Amino acid sequence: MSEASKRSVALVTGAAQGIGLGIARVLAAASYRVVLADVDRQLVEESAGVLAAEGRTAVGEHLDVTRAEDWARAVERTRDRFGDLDVLVNCAGISPRGSIESTDEALWDRTLAINLKGAWLGIKAALPQLLARRGTIINIGSVRATRPIPGLFSYVVSKAGLWGLTQQVAVECLNDGVTCNMVAPGWVDTPGERLIQARHGRPDFPAGLRNLTTPDEIGAACVYLASEPSRKISGVILYLDSGLHVADDAGMVHLPGRDRNPYEQRL
Repeated sequence: MSEASKRSVALVTGAAQGIGLGIARVLAAASYRVVLADVDRQLVEESAGVLAAEGRTAVGEHLDVTRAEDWARAVERTRDRFGDLDVLVNCAGISPRGSIESTDEALWDRTLAINLKGAWLGIKAALPQLLARRGTIINIGSVRATRPIPGLFSYVVSKAGLWGLTQQVAVECLNDGVTCNMVAPGWVDTPGERLIQARHGRPDFPAGLRNLTTPDEIGAACVYLASEPSRKISGVILYLDSGLHVADDAGMVHLPGRDRNPYEQRL
């Protein structure tokens, strides 16, 4: 029996564009039947249609990851279409800028709801199917989960929380055959990130950045973590950042409006 026939159904959130679409595209190319889920109904259906036109098995599904009822519907519709879920990829997320002082309560709540609560709700909703299939959970985190940087306050905290969630789920599922890991990219050139950078005064993004990660590379990492050779891997963070997590990143990243090294001490 081929690997694809053993593990064949995947649901990817935040899949209308950017990293999520890249992951869905690579999974579909690896013969997975993929549900692309996103809060943008029209765009996710268009993206799924592009994959389907290429001969892939892909459908779009409207999903607000912060709503438990949306998750229940998406998981059930996945089963109705393709059977029990084998792979859940929690990719939906936002990366707002802000410091301790400038981050207000509304932004904090929104960031944590999408980036952290959404993943938990998805895991909870999908777990019965994943247990039945001895499936795989992949959370898309960030190098910032373990290497904070000024100016990304709520984002850094949410990704650190996602890393904690990843480890806790791995522990709780240790004897059930379900694996849970985090893929942690560095900077990724996506349409959303370009818009954010332009709003903060850097319309030339990603010019000047080195060692960018591509959505397809993140997708390839997900295919590996969903494969049979990775079945003994659980509770780990897979950095996909060209070593950014162990490097002095002053020459690798750029924050809008900062002329100095972000780690330079203020006197």
